Amino acid sequence: MRKGALYNYLYLKTILFAMRNLISLFLSSAFLFSCTKEFVPPKNTEADADLLAIIAPSGDADHKTGSVQASFLSSNSVFTVASSTLSNLAFPITFISTAQNNDSIVWVFEGSTASPTTLRGNVNSPSTVATQVFYQKLGKFDVVHAVANKTDFNVIRKKDYVSYEFQDNLTIDAANDDSWRILSAAPIGWIAPDDSYVYLPCEESLVSYHTLRDPNTGEMLATNNDNHVLSKSFRSFGDEPKNLVFEYKIDFIALPTVADVNPKISLSYNPVITLGSGINSVDTDAYELWSDVTYEVTRFRQVIIPLPNLSDFDLVFTKYPSALGANEEQLHPFTVCIRKIRIVASE
Repeated sequence: MRKGALYNYLYLKTILFAMRNLISLFLSSAFLFSCTKEFVPPKNTEADADLLAIIAPSGDADHKTGSVQASFLSSNSVFTVASSTLSNLAFPITFISTAQNNDSIVWVFEGSTASPTTLRGNVNSPSTVATQVFYQKLGKFDVVHAVANKTDFNVIRKKDYVSYEFQDNLTIDAANDDSWRILSAAPIGWIAPDDSYVYLPCEESLVSYHTLRDPNTGEMLATNNDNHVLSKSFRSFGDEPKNLVFEYKIDFIALPTVADVNPKISLSYNPVITLGSGINSVDTDAYELWSDVTYEVTRFRQVIIPLPNLSDFDLVFTKYPSALGANEEQLHPFTVCIRKIRIVASE
């Protein structure tokens, strides 16, 4: 064989060997890639067990087959109450299942007066398809609705679907148990919002003015420098944890030019403790829950205060005079406004 032909032969053989190795490597990689198992997250067996504890496919030969989806309507879900006595207040809600292709129905009404709170039935029971329950406690409560047939089931949980809270009516009337009462000597130490006046910086607020004057003569009242006290009784509010929520504003005629650390407004709590049947309630001295001495902030601010876990209590707001001058005049008169008073269940 000639030398040139030999070189060509060896060159082609080398090329074929390299190509064979490349093809083998490619097929090996493709095989490995195609056979690698897809990652599947592990099932949450605890969550599945919780769902199956509520409802599961029936396996009943007489039941429907196919997919199901839980859904429902309700007559209401948000309640606010202005009454300061909650013992006899229970609010009804009608729930209607709108699921299709199901045989079984389960409801769970957390926080309701239903006993038990879990209702089980089927689509042939009108009281299960549409049912009415009552809520009597402050709070936010979940509603669970579950449906199933022979082969499938579905569960939905509506978080905080029902809410129930106290929302103050911002009225002052000593003859009305649901209103605030003025305990200080000056009958106009606090004023409630109504159609007869509007204090523009503090609309829809309980207001204690910077200066008390006779409405007829305009003369400053002798009680101008007194503490102006506003109180309200709350009864049968349950022993669950709860918060008082409100907004307040301190509105100065002119901001003080020197530090004024005197208290401006405070909130006190007076527990009413019942010792037992036939024994009168025990009234104790009110103690301070909150106060403010600031003088440089004049916008509305929100306050959230945890209340003791007592059912019966009084809340007392006190507006103080500013620092007094040599002639007993207030050096830095200010108005206090309080609004959006609520009592809600603790989170």
